[in-house]
Amino acid sequence: MRRRPKISEFRFDQWADDLKAWISDSVSPFEDDSPEKQKERKDRARWDKLFFMQTYLPHYFYGEFGDFHEEWGDFGDLKDEVVLLGAPREHAKSTFFTFGDPLHDICYELRHFIMVVSDSNNQATGFTLPIRLELEDNPRLRHDFGDLQTGQWAKNDFTTANGIRVLARGRGEKVRGLKNRQHRPDKILVDDFENDINVRNPQLVKQGKEYLQQAVLGSGGPGYCFIMVGNLFDNKSILSQLIAEKDDETGEPLYISRVYEAILDEGTPEERPLWPGAWSLERLKAKRKKMGTVAFNREMMNRCGAEDSPFREEWFRFFNRDEIDLSSMIVATFCDPSAKKGENNDFKAGITVGVDRQKMLFRVLHAWIRHATVGEMFAALYQQKDTYGSVVVGIEENMLEDFLHEAIANYAKEVGRYLPWKGVKHTTNKEGRIVSTLSYLVEHGKIEFEKGHSDQDRLREQLVYILNKNVKDDGADALEGAVSLLQSGVGQPVEYETLQARRFTEEQPGGGYRRMRGAY
Repeated sequence: MRRRPKISEFRFDQWADDLKAWISDSVSPFEDDSPEKQKERKDRARWDKLFFMQTYLPHYFYGEFGDFHEEWGDFGDLKDEVVLLGAPREHAKSTFFTFGDPLHDICYELRHFIMVVSDSNNQATGFTLPIRLELEDNPRLRHDFGDLQTGQWAKNDFTTANGIRVLARGRGEKVRGLKNRQHRPDKILVDDFENDINVRNPQLVKQGKEYLQQAVLGSGGPGYCFIMVGNLFDNKSILSQLIAEKDDETGEPLYISRVYEAILDEGTPEERPLWPGAWSLERLKAKRKKMGTVAFNREMMNRCGAEDSPFREEWFRFFNRDEIDLSSMIVATFCDPSAKKGENNDFKAGITVGVDRQKMLFRVLHAWIRHATVGEMFAALYQQKDTYGSVVVGIEENMLEDFLHEAIANYAKEVGRYLPWKGVKHTTNKEGRIVSTLSYLVEHGKIEFEKGHSDQDRLREQLVYILNKNVKDDGADALEGAVSLLQSGVGQPVEYETLQARRFTEEQPGGGYRRMRGAY
């Protein structure tokens, strides 16, 4: 199949000719058609939007849809609602919402007035013109829905033969009082409204947000549907701010919103791509390697905030394990057990840190950050204590005190010993506590990490995105706990032989471990 022509500097005439040729080459008439087949096809396409797109627009929708596309189809049918969507790059958000969905509305006369709003009128026209060209030249649409062309047929403002108006509007342009006969806009699509430059200007962000909430949203007629799609490339973006808005009375989100990540359940056994039909896990990981973690997270995972983080990526310092003297360190482990077990709940985390008191230098010796059972968590903590000789194992007991200590006792019965536990109740804000304890130390190289060891890469990522509510912070919380224990002066230097002398040799029944001679 020929690739879709792309617009260059808004040369619309040439682009329109290229699109027309592409439609002609890529979309064939229905073969061996009959009135019965046509009726069956049209009846199904009315309620099955994905079938409509693959049947009538096969040059755009030629692959297998993802489960999230089903949800998108439902969003387009809502009435008197605002829907905000943050989706990864190259996951068909524009093709779906500002092309396939409005064509479905037009063919089945589901809306009266569709308005597409972008950063400029040219950008909005880049969405409306392809819709118009499909109505003109797509043989399948023309066969089943007739000739919908009329005398009002501009590339950025046209009305179809079945009475539906499609209008392009740029940021700041007049939208108040616009009508299609007696109808005000009842489908408002906001796409490509922000960019990396505008978002850095607080005044432009404020003006754009006010324009959308006051003028554009205020222009909607009865039964309107307002959908804004984009990428959450900055915490200060309009889309990010709108998603964060709360109802003053209930405290609930003011608008319907979804934020999608290209990799689901990242770092767990259930890790998988959001859209397997287009992006395999291997392809996504290869893209992350080429782009770099921060850029990949922003573009494909909707994780923003690295640029304004209290933990800048360039601040992290690293050590070589073969060059450190463990005998000079005091070691502590800290556990954040998370509130509940469940797919959508937080990771459990156990972090072990050693401090060289003469140098006052902290080194992260081990990071364990997983979706796991309580038993798996305890096994990991016992292993870290036995491997590194932690003089204390702190554990956060907020919300879980009774259950937690019962579980600790039950596991101790299985393995025949307790860890040197220390329960900790936090009374301060988690985010503030993490930043105040760790930010200075990371910035000035007083905490060192080991690249690629255990789950330390994930730990550093959690620190970088500590201000992003969509990124878990359990590892960062456990790191703060371990450093705070060491800062409180616990323990004395411990005699070690070598790290290798403290490796585990076999797992014992009940989750304990037999250690080699010389283990602490």
